[in-house]
Amino acid sequence: MLDVLRKRKRSWVVIFFLAIIVVVFIAFYGGNKFHEPGAEKVAEINGEAISQREFAVQYQRTLDIYRNMMKRELTPETLKTMKIKNTVLEDMIQRRLVLQETRRLGLTVSDDELMNAISRVPDFQVDGRFSKNRYLQVLSANRIAAAQFEDDQREQLLMQKIMDAIQDSAQVSESDVRERYAFGQEKVSFAFIRLSTGDFLARQSADDAEIKAYYDKNKAALTEPLKVRIEYVFFPFEHFAAKTEISPKEIEDYYVRNRETRFQQQKAVKLRHILVRAPADAAQKPAARAKADSALAEVRAGKNFADVAKQFSEDTGGPQGGDLGWISRGQLIPALDQAVFALKRGDVSAVLESPLGYHIFKVEDVKEEKTTALKEATPEITRTLKAEKGNTEAVRAADQDREKASAGAELSLLAKERGLAAKQTPLLAASDTLPEISALDEFKRSAFALAPKEVGAPVKAPNGYYLLRVVERKEPALAPLEAMRAVLERKVKESKAREAANEKAKALLDQLKKDKNADAVAKANGVPGGETGWFLRGDAEIPKVGTLQDVKPGGIPISAANPVADRPYAQGDNVYLFVFKSSQSADMQRFDKDKDRLMQEALQEKRQTMLKKFVDSLKAKARIKIEESFLEES
Repeated sequence: MLDVLRKRKRSWVVIFFLAIIVVVFIAFYGGNKFHEPGAEKVAEINGEAISQREFAVQYQRTLDIYRNMMKRELTPETLKTMKIKNTVLEDMIQRRLVLQETRRLGLTVSDDELMNAISRVPDFQVDGRFSKNRYLQVLSANRIAAAQFEDDQREQLLMQKIMDAIQDSAQVSESDVRERYAFGQEKVSFAFIRLSTGDFLARQSADDAEIKAYYDKNKAALTEPLKVRIEYVFFPFEHFAAKTEISPKEIEDYYVRNRETRFQQQKAVKLRHILVRAPADAAQKPAARAKADSALAEVRAGKNFADVAKQFSEDTGGPQGGDLGWISRGQLIPALDQAVFALKRGDVSAVLESPLGYHIFKVEDVKEEKTTALKEATPEITRTLKAEKGNTEAVRAADQDREKASAGAELSLLAKERGLAAKQTPLLAASDTLPEISALDEFKRSAFALAPKEVGAPVKAPNGYYLLRVVERKEPALAPLEAMRAVLERKVKESKAREAANEKAKALLDQLKKDKNADAVAKANGVPGGETGWFLRGDAEIPKVGTLQDVKPGGIPISAANPVADRPYAQGDNVYLFVFKSSQSADMQRFDKDKDRLMQEALQEKRQTMLKKFVDSLKAKARIKIEESFLEES
């Protein structure tokens, strides 16, 4: 594996062999750049510290994602159960370990690779093309130094390089995939016994000591969250762009500055691609070459290229017919680039070899090099300059009004002078939504960081800037035990009811192991039972039962030879015991029909498994120290 990495670190294919991961920095940027001397650390990985501030930024980011996904389902109790702090720290440790490994291997990201990735970020483009002015403007508006941002992107690309190298070595055999299909597509039917925690609730009691113990143990989950009321003004780009004038001189200057990058269209080709990966074992290369030759023969015999790609290609785009979209000169490694751009529309290449394997390309369309004249480009330039001026004037106006508001001026009056309006939110918690705010995560992040009456820095949204002032700030508060007694009593009873249901289930399981008849055991004990009917072992849920909390149906180890499940299984407020009833073998003719797709899916899963093993191996030999007290819920 390490030899593969060393060989490939200087010959990385830029566009379709390297999936660029670019951080969505406008909402969440800055999470891994805080290495202040003296900052208290949360963990230390091989001598490198993760600071509390660094952790806090990533934790807040993750919390926002969960809140947006789960809305009101994310209660304080579920928040504690999810152990988000542990998850965030684990992710940060893994990232740090992978970056340390890239340095040990001597992997690098060239300036060309970096700029290639950055130029494809939509926020840095105007009319679909990279704009350096737009790039610097966006970074400046978000108070991010270009060098800092580019360092972060280098890290992202380094991590992707090592991950791609690991995934490229993954292989799956047809026999393994066939066996997996036979198991996952087997139809089964279970008998079950259901115990509801609700049936045990009335028998439970909660004394003062138990209520107090629950209260003391769950104070963090029971605490009312921080809430703020915000007065804000929105500064739309369009409002300021409409007031700007663009002179002929500005249009001409812009054209001259950007003629080569924006108005001179490079030759581009629309490609489809078939890849047969080169095996690590040189002795197997002839077989790979033969497979590529067979694919080319089918194409030249008249078979549709996309269909051949679906059948033969081992690239991630194979299932989509090998579509690569439009590719410009320089986006492929030189050997491939030269061959591809020598082709005409409709041509199919010979089998081409690269460090990754054997390639076949089809040119579906061609865009020849072309320069747009100034007159033709004027409307586009005018729109661009107006948009840029509108952005610049919006942030300038927001900065000016921030200074005035910080000095005591009323936001509502300042807004009125500009033809805008000040608005006010209700008391807002971090999990609340505001449909009218177009950059809610960053809006809330700024709002919750401000002190009462403080005016924050302008917050950038896709179509303007927000200026915020905190009108009211309600700090987190834990209600007294007596005020919550009814809720606490119910929680204690529910917890004890779940324990009672599990104990009863274990007793019934002992009976099932003796006579293996779920219906008889259910009737003898006066509890409900039933049959699931047919379902696939590979399904996500079980009919008449639902989705189990800790396992998929295929993970329940029962069969005709071993008919009784090993333990009780939880689903919501219910506990289930399962007994095998019958099964029907998978349709293996369908496997043969869908084999290529199933092999590709299995390969993707194998790649993910290999990545996990790689990270686990790094952890196993790393020196990791974690401040456990920091992870405790309080």
